[in-house]
Amino acid sequence: MKRTISVLAVTTGVLGATLTGISPASAAAPTVDCSTGGYTRVLHSYVPTNVQRLGVDGRSYNIAGPSAYTYEVCLDIPDTSTFTIEARIRSADGTTSVFVDDRPGDKVFRYSPGANSFWQVYGTMTGPDSTYIYYTWNEKQIPA
Repeated sequence: MKRTISVLAVTTGVLGATLTGISPASAAAPTVDCSTGGYTRVLHSYVPTNVQRLGVDGRSYNIAGPSAYTYEVCLDIPDTSTFTIEARIRSADGTTSVFVDDRPGDKVFRYSPGANSFWQVYGTMTGPDSTYIYYTWNEKQIPA
């Protein structure tokens, strides 16, 4: 399920929350290898195709305390699929931010929800109708 990805950087300045695709800027980008990133949380799961699902990160809600962290995720999916990730982040002041990563294949991305916020992660996997597709969500926290 390794896939070559291109450079993508999406940064939104709402409350300092960001989502970025990570890859070296070279002509021959290396494949995504989730086993080398030092990820501390791994979730093996599945989703039905072509339906948006809540909690593809294994949690219905994520709640941040007083310290801010950046979350790095390495997503391992079948090479023929696209898994669109959408993180909806709500801060303590009531502001909501939405970040979307819809690149095909395996991907690495980061998002920073900020301190005192909560968020939900949604996902939609493309594929034949009425099919379940397996994926692996690898995650680690990086102090902001």
